[in-house]
Amino acid sequence: MRRAARLLVLLPGFLLLLPVAAPAQTVRICAIQGSGPTPDMLGSRVSTSGVVTADLQASLGGFFMQEPGCDADASTSDGIFVSTLARPTPVTVGNRVTVTGRVTNDAGLTAIEAESVGESGPYAGSLETVRLSPPADALAAAAYLEAYEDMLVSLPPSRVVAATDRTGTSYVMPESSGVTRLYRGDTDGRKLGLAAPAGWLTLSQGDRVSDVTGILVESSGQFKVVIPPARSLTLERSGLMPPEAGSLSTATLSVATYDLESLFDPVDDPGKDDAVPTPDQYAAGLGRRATSIARYLGLPDVLGVQQVEKIEVLQDLAAQPALLPASYRAVLMEGIDPRGLDVGLLYNSERLWLRSAEARQACSAVRPSDGPLISCALSGGSSGYMLFTRPPLVVRLEALDNHERLTVVVNHLKSPSGDTAADDRVRVAQADEVRSLVDELKASEADVPVIVLGDLNAFEDSAPLQHLTSTGRLVNLIVRAGAERPYSHAVQGLCELPDHVLVDGALVPRVAELRAVHVNVDFADPGPSAPPEASPRASEHDPVRLLLTRP
Repeated sequence: MRRAARLLVLLPGFLLLLPVAAPAQTVRICAIQGSGPTPDMLGSRVSTSGVVTADLQASLGGFFMQEPGCDADASTSDGIFVSTLARPTPVTVGNRVTVTGRVTNDAGLTAIEAESVGESGPYAGSLETVRLSPPADALAAAAYLEAYEDMLVSLPPSRVVAATDRTGTSYVMPESSGVTRLYRGDTDGRKLGLAAPAGWLTLSQGDRVSDVTGILVESSGQFKVVIPPARSLTLERSGLMPPEAGSLSTATLSVATYDLESLFDPVDDPGKDDAVPTPDQYAAGLGRRATSIARYLGLPDVLGVQQVEKIEVLQDLAAQPALLPASYRAVLMEGIDPRGLDVGLLYNSERLWLRSAEARQACSAVRPSDGPLISCALSGGSSGYMLFTRPPLVVRLEALDNHERLTVVVNHLKSPSGDTAADDRVRVAQADEVRSLVDELKASEADVPVIVLGDLNAFEDSAPLQHLTSTGRLVNLIVRAGAERPYSHAVQGLCELPDHVLVDGALVPRVAELRAVHVNVDFADPGPSAPPEASPRASEHDPVRLLLTRP
């Protein structure tokens, strides 16, 4: 076994033996990367040289470099990321540098944590850009792309299949593929992320990009092309915009659900892990959401909402000029969410009046996989846990003109934690409680229809949805809504449907429309410093709207 070298230090009256760092191995970049998903020299202290291809120290905390013609092995990458967070250093794109440091691999990104960086002037040759053409098969594509990780690459003309999200990443497919959208479960290896960390690419569904050159990076199994500050692309806008709803007919009763995505006020509440926007940011956020509800959703009579911090915030939203024609009144009751987010409801007070409202917590033997662990007593006397961080909100309403009654249950089931099995156990327990709650409501008022809506964090074919609709009392009609596969959210370029409106079976003959209204998912997040008019997007979620003919 090799022993660490030690440095002998003499001090008056003392003899100290200090460890000395092992000498760095001088290697080529391709030898560091190797041909597999994990770098061959992970953990080793190395010294290597290359040409700086992109300086992203201001945005990503490092720069990329590449060694031209590193070896004859096409399976080994010739590029690498150099992390300079601990030692920022000026570098010049196109110059050759020598870097010493330790090899790391964080979520798939191979890097050298720089201890020293020496620059030796411009590189006299030229760097070839690899024109990417991954196969459709996901496993084959992963192996193909791994060989070009951290290298300078270019893309063929491509179409945006998922708009820029809040991380600044959009997702593209080769235009020649003919694919215009991808859905949960799709595994097309040709899908690539696209981002410009030093700026912000506001790309919407269907936009065409060409002349794209950047660095191919990997993070958590996802590959994307990072465009350096000095690079640009050619963009042709699709011109897509959400249709304006206009005024909804008084011959229908409109009910919708809308996840408003982290609607916090500027007050830092003690005991909560709440975000604290500036007053200007808060005002802008209220304005964007109000415009979305009025212009694109048509001021529904009943609007169940999720991710709202408190009743005062919902009242501030109702007071926005764009929403005043609906005369909304707000209903919200505090839950136990660590961030302080709750479910709530707005109703048109000129058409409906509030009979009652209550939050329905439940005690369960199912232990939450995250969030607060609050003990409670089960019916048999044993100890359980409070099941909902955001308890279902039961709102009983009545029409002012014909006195038709309706009960709406607003939900936001357990958020993803990374442990899908544990999450599903909690969501199934929550779904069972909501189904029992509906049975209770129907037992007490058999002639009053019940609508269950919200961000259920569960998909149309999932166990929680199956449990909610298992008795036939609640019907999920959106999956029958036409040829287009429904969606209300997108993650990593894949569209999915976590937002639902489940209809009382007695209401099915009166359903005139039930669909996700695509006002957000297909449009770019405008970025942290963009003006509101830069994009119609007001949330990561699309609302889902139900129109009922009136008796």
